Amino acid sequence: MADLTARLVGKAVEERLTFDPITVPSQDLVLSVTGHQSRSIAVDGVLRRLSSGSTGLVSLDLKRSTGYHRVQIDQQVFWFATEDSKLKLAGVSAMLNELGALGTGWTGQVMFSDGSGYRDPHVVYGWLDQWADNVLNAIEGVLAAPRSETETTDVLSRRGGASVRTVPTLRYLRSDPQRNLVARTGGLVAIRGLECDPTRVVVKHRRLNVRTVPNRRAIQFLDQRGDAVDEAMIAGASDAAVARCRLWRLRINTLRARPLARALREGPRVLAAERQTVELNDRRYREVFHSVKDFRSRFGWSPSSDEQRRYSYVQSADLIYQAYAASCLAAELGLRQVGPVLGATPLAFTGKDFDIYYDALCPPTVLRSWRRSSSHPDASRPDVLLVERATGRLSVLDAKYRLGNDGFASEDSRKEVAAYMALFGLATVSILYPGDSAAGRAVTGHSKTIREVPVSPSSPALRAELPAILASMEQPTY
Repeated sequence: MADLTARLVGKAVEERLTFDPITVPSQDLVLSVTGHQSRSIAVDGVLRRLSSGSTGLVSLDLKRSTGYHRVQIDQQVFWFATEDSKLKLAGVSAMLNELGALGTGWTGQVMFSDGSGYRDPHVVYGWLDQWADNVLNAIEGVLAAPRSETETTDVLSRRGGASVRTVPTLRYLRSDPQRNLVARTGGLVAIRGLECDPTRVVVKHRRLNVRTVPNRRAIQFLDQRGDAVDEAMIAGASDAAVARCRLWRLRINTLRARPLARALREGPRVLAAERQTVELNDRRYREVFHSVKDFRSRFGWSPSSDEQRRYSYVQSADLIYQAYAASCLAAELGLRQVGPVLGATPLAFTGKDFDIYYDALCPPTVLRSWRRSSSHPDASRPDVLLVERATGRLSVLDAKYRLGNDGFASEDSRKEVAAYMALFGLATVSILYPGDSAAGRAVTGHSKTIREVPVSPSSPALRAELPAILASMEQPTY
């Protein structure tokens, strides 16, 4: 078998993959694999199938991807990174770090309109801070003195007694009488007038089994905790946080190395299995079950997605930019986030004077288009809607992760927000885009204005443009 080789091929791209990630532009790519044994591979935790032939091919749509991607082929792992032409990987990392420090504008989780989500390492560390020590103590207690179940099996024995199983024994003897019976006067069994003794009988055998659902759940959860610790260390957190993560990782590795842990790791996944009796009346198992339940509910891991984890930290850069822009605006206005997950409810931020609706179909009492009362109502949902609560005045802002050739917002972005102006009867809308200039600009004509505001870690323009945005707020038309 030839050595396994994987290459990425695209426009002006032909790179061989290694364990150390290479970086390529965001675009449509083809993964080319030779020397493989299986045609099933995993890309970012999702199973894909290579085409037939000695060189297997699979297409990857990564035009909107900025982040790291993991490819697994025949138990070998390769990494590569994609970055766009705007903020690039360093810029996205800076956005995420800034989001983690915004406080009022970011809890560490984003839920997008398509139901997908982004888990920030800061949130993972927060979960570990709350649960890790207790659950590791519980798992250590399980490995030290695991609860077992009595398992009864049928085995062959040369000795009888009270444990003999009559029906299985007769079935066994009849299967091969010449081998399983010995003629003897006064024997226990009479067959065709002959008295015989069985050479073996079937007896009940009881043994203690530790491969139970609660024990396997604890070890499988221990493996996942190791992944979570690794994610938290990537966050670039404080030295104290990294030190704690290293101690957790050391303890997890020690527990995973125990012979019982290695034996319990095999077998089907049981993290989503129903709760067992021992997980009600034994404190150790109860602690493990509650932590499994909390982790799965908080981060949205299900029995299927356990095997389909996203390894790329940003699936769509424009979605994370939308969350970043909204959070930056909220931070400038001193607003607090309403719920634990950004985007889970229409009203995302609130404060003394202003509210922000995020990526939502707004209540008609706040904003509605002229089509809302037509025979074909629309479902328009601006990225960011800023509302002055006392007066009802508002401003529509659209976050566009695009750049024009001149470094400002793109023409496509201006066309899209112009549609909002017509739908809602507004004189002014704003585009938030990932530029690095220190000031925005306004496109004005016929009493209409499109304000272009750069919002990025390297630009202070949002704070400078905020008075103009507030001054342009207007009463809804319809």
